[in-house]
Amino acid sequence: MTTATARVAVTRAATRSDALIAQLERAGLTVHDVPLTKIARFDGGALDAAIAALEPPQWMVLTSATAVECVRESANRVGAMARVGACRLAVVGDVTARAVEQAGWAVTLLPERFTAEGLLDVMASRDDVRGARVLYPCARGSRDVLPDGLATLGAQMATLPCYESVSDPEGQRQLGALLRARAIDVVVVAAPSAVDALAEAVAPERAREVLVASIGPVTTKAAKHAGFRVVVEAMPSTSEALARAIVAWARGRDGVSGGSF
Repeated sequence: MTTATARVAVTRAATRSDALIAQLERAGLTVHDVPLTKIARFDGGALDAAIAALEPPQWMVLTSATAVECVRESANRVGAMARVGACRLAVVGDVTARAVEQAGWAVTLLPERFTAEGLLDVMASRDDVRGARVLYPCARGSRDVLPDGLATLGAQMATLPCYESVSDPEGQRQLGALLRARAIDVVVVAAPSAVDALAEAVAPERAREVLVASIGPVTTKAAKHAGFRVVVEAMPSTSEALARAIVAWARGRDGVSGGSF
């Protein structure tokens, strides 16, 4: 990447944003690692029972690396790693696909568009979805696009929330202080939950002063609804594309800065 200058707040947990941070720093940007959310996992009993009852080639839909981690840990507990691997695994996004492969399983379906809508479109074109059982381990509060859409296609859906993203108060305090000090030009958000946490950290009347870089259209919609100015949206919705878009914005912003509180 060509060297650029900007001060960026990355709001995902460090273990989930290492590649993004590395790309931005290589391009010359100043990166502040300020997680705004953290993962709270639920008791694994319900997921253990669902994993133990899998009947390959049943479908499983996975939309985050955290969901993959939950499934992997559950499969290890109940001795079902091979059973999960024999299922059809449909994923949204390359990060989730890598997590599946790192667990030792093969991805059956990865759409070109890394969104729930993109995955639903691909599954709608297949002849092995109607009547099939589909397990969907997900975050609490996930959108209904996949469960409702797959049910409409005739799938027998089992939606099982196994974790949730909750606000990280310390990260919110840190980011609020950085914004008030005018030390941030753009804030990176990679999920609607991060947008919610950002909105809690910023006074509503100041939201328009915060410039946001978004991972994709769903997060962009949430950010705009909260009143933030979205100046970057990744296309496709990957960390690599997000880094490239942020660097391109930084190179062409002509002195415009954000976070001026």
